[in-house]
Amino acid sequence: MKSSMKSSMKQWKQLVLVGMLAWALLFLALLTYFMDSHADEPRSSAPLSRAETRRLASVQGNNRAIMGSRSEAASASPKPDPGRGEEERDGGPYASQEMDEGGAYLDPQTLAAWSAFRSEVRDPRVTRARGRPLGNSANVEHEEEEEREEVDNEEAEEEEAGTRKTMRGSERHWEDMDDLEEYYFSKSKSVIHSLWQGDVSATMLSPRLQKAMKDYMSANKHRVAYGGHRRARQSGREVLCELKRQAHLRALDGTEPPFSRLGWNKLVPSRPLEQLYGASFRTCAVVTSAGAILNSSLGKEIDSHEAVLRFNAAPTEGYENDVGNKTTIRIINSQILANPKHHFNTSSLYKEVILVAWDPAPYTVNLQKWYNNPDYNLFTPYVEHRLRYPTQPFYILHPKFIWQLWDIIQGNTEENIQPNPPSSGFIGILLMMALCEEVHVYEYIPSLRQTDLCHYHEHYYDAACTLGAYHPLLYEKMLIQRMNTGSQRDLKKKGKVTLPGFSAVNCNP
Repeated sequence: MKSSMKSSMKQWKQLVLVGMLAWALLFLALLTYFMDSHADEPRSSAPLSRAETRRLASVQGNNRAIMGSRSEAASASPKPDPGRGEEERDGGPYASQEMDEGGAYLDPQTLAAWSAFRSEVRDPRVTRARGRPLGNSANVEHEEEEEREEVDNEEAEEEEAGTRKTMRGSERHWEDMDDLEEYYFSKSKSVIHSLWQGDVSATMLSPRLQKAMKDYMSANKHRVAYGGHRRARQSGREVLCELKRQAHLRALDGTEPPFSRLGWNKLVPSRPLEQLYGASFRTCAVVTSAGAILNSSLGKEIDSHEAVLRFNAAPTEGYENDVGNKTTIRIINSQILANPKHHFNTSSLYKEVILVAWDPAPYTVNLQKWYNNPDYNLFTPYVEHRLRYPTQPFYILHPKFIWQLWDIIQGNTEENIQPNPPSSGFIGILLMMALCEEVHVYEYIPSLRQTDLCHYHEHYYDAACTLGAYHPLLYEKMLIQRMNTGSQRDLKKKGKVTLPGFSAVNCNP
């Protein structure tokens, strides 16, 4: 009896174990089936609204613009010259480096201005509204109204879809970014209007440009220590005479060490730059590369001058109607010479013209230290070019001339300016004032076409290119406007400033 009960209990336990095992296997099979079926189904998620899609595209597009892709800039220009390259922007020592991945190149100003902006606002959507000219307010208002209606419609759609509170917070952030953009662009416009009147201050700039200026003052890379007097109330004529007396145009002549030891006295052109053509040119044009010169139709007027100065890698082909095609002198910064992407020794941009290069030495103008450690190595390509094209006039500006200009800018304002060299634009203007009887400068001080487009031949927008971050551009332009003898109509319509050459200025008491 006991043995049969034990046997039946044993069988029952075995059945229970088999049943539990079967249920476990069935559960695993069902679980696997449901997991596989859900994995095969497309995952559902809330679709991006039209607003989010547009903003995402804007972020991605502006990231490309900030990186300054050379392929984009080249494709945007008609018939680009193979030697076209990035022109000097209003840059600085924060990051003098190349980004070769993907063909992008960030020069110092791009990096500095972007770095200053990124420290204040983390999102890179910087340039939606900045390409608008000042003189087209009706179209601007119409565009703004359309954008407001579009945003209102998008917000209504999001509310109907029951957008979560966090999404509404994100939308609010993007609206703040829109407001910030408009604020920066309106700041640029107000500063330009004040500049037309010759009355500007760094306090008028946007917060990011003010921050960039303070950062450069703190860095003081060139160890600037100004010890001169301040003469902020001088008239235009007094400024002209000060420049004539103190800013002496001069290029390296190979007589000073270390260049004298290197045999540069036989390498540099035999005729000094300031005596290159004996008598002065009668009329000269300085053509800046500002984006505002697009759609100006100034080409014929520019080419009518006896001599025309252009900057760095700015092309003329494809832009003749606006900038002309005559080039007499091309002033280039050391970055152009040092960067192989500019093809300095082979590009047609740098042939059959007078070349004038510059690079900032330390403020004390220690030539040995400068030769050992320039901002960019301009000396090697200079020697190579002189040996290859010995008959082409090619000069390197003496750094003493560069810092004499800076001293005069600082001495004519009560505010402390950036302790960095003047811009290529200011240097080029003063170069032509030393060589010409009358100088016409185009779009150095912007016209009604003012835009944050940095250069007419590139796709890059930043107010720093017009108002300054690294270079003391704001103060340079204030001095140029103070010396301007042209009309307000020329300034606003053409962006044209008229300056007398030093030979035409009588500074006797």
